[in-house]
Amino acid sequence: MATKLFRTNSFQRSFDARVVGMTTHQGKPAVILDQTGFYPSAGGQPNDTGIIAKYPVTDVVERDDGEIIHVLDTARDTVPWQPADSVHGSVFWPRRWDHMQQHSGQHVLSAAFVRACGLDTLSVHISADYNTLDLGTGALTRDHVQAAEDAANQCIFDNRLFKIYEVSDADLPGIPLRKAPKVSGLIRIVEIDGFDFSACGGTHVGSAGQIGQIKIERADKKGNETRVTFRCGVRALAHHRALNDVVGRLGTGLNVGLSDLETQVSKMRDESKSLQKQLAEAQALLLRHDAAQLIGRTPANADTGIRTILATPANHDMIQLRTLAKALCETSGIIAILGSLSLENNRAQFCFARSANLAVDVRPALKLSLGAFSDPGAKGGGSADLAQGSAPTSNAMAFESALDQARAWVIATSSGTVVSV
Repeated sequence: MATKLFRTNSFQRSFDARVVGMTTHQGKPAVILDQTGFYPSAGGQPNDTGIIAKYPVTDVVERDDGEIIHVLDTARDTVPWQPADSVHGSVFWPRRWDHMQQHSGQHVLSAAFVRACGLDTLSVHISADYNTLDLGTGALTRDHVQAAEDAANQCIFDNRLFKIYEVSDADLPGIPLRKAPKVSGLIRIVEIDGFDFSACGGTHVGSAGQIGQIKIERADKKGNETRVTFRCGVRALAHHRALNDVVGRLGTGLNVGLSDLETQVSKMRDESKSLQKQLAEAQALLLRHDAAQLIGRTPANADTGIRTILATPANHDMIQLRTLAKALCETSGIIAILGSLSLENNRAQFCFARSANLAVDVRPALKLSLGAFSDPGAKGGGSADLAQGSAPTSNAMAFESALDQARAWVIATSSGTVVSV
């Protein structure tokens, strides 16, 4: 099994090794070495990348048998290595340093939640952009978050040392580990001087000050747990810079300073809600006017008294179609077949309805229209008195044909369906 150089020196960027053998991983060639500075994905920390000789290393995997394989971004027949060949490896340092900051920061933050709130970390994930840890509570307060964040950053300000060493199982009772280890034998301990003790095989900074800063961004309740999203070091700085740029542009655009920005945005939001309400009320009045005109232009069936109204108002969304359909059907004896084709969104929308005094079920008509498109994206549903659906299409002729089929079905099946209510 390979000697894991990163376990004793996380700052080692390059190394020399001998080839033990070649294999493949997901169709790519992979090399096994007698020692490696490349960290494999483990414990929530992503793998290193870099170069071995001239070949890019895109993934590093520790197999179930304990061997570490280095996946190369090249074709198998281009790798000339034989067992015992000497190779030189270089770890891509910006990625390694980022992971060191994030993983070390997670240790600090998890210990801070224990110290400030008595909350244990259940799981950890370090992604390419942000990090999360899950806490065993669904009742995390803002005060809890701030207390843990303050404690974590105080550890950084104190620049506490990270001490890494190995102990045997027999030595564990004397070490106040935050969490029991999952392995036995020689246990690698990551100690933050006077602050935390954890069993961990990952890469870490030399002292807490090298983490730079820890910033909690959000805490989302997930049942009986809470997921905390945070960034450390360079990531936290980049994110803060991006936020500052956005806030600056908003302030400039609204001609207000930072202290007044929230008030101005809240005022604009309230004004927008008020205007949207007024617009909805105006649209409803207009649609009621449209409904009256449609009814006035549509003669009733001489035998049944039913008016079957087919209308295709342009640029109407489903809410507008429903509003129009309901306005039409406030009058007795109405069957409404409404559709609107959006060429911008390449989608046809349908809303079919009938008055309360009719026993017609409009759902079969909707099914007939949607079925005319023979597309799995055509979906809809509803009740006997109002059904709605949509289909992906930009074909105006197909749209009109689907509505005509529905209208023909309604006329053919609605004879004698007027009932007294």
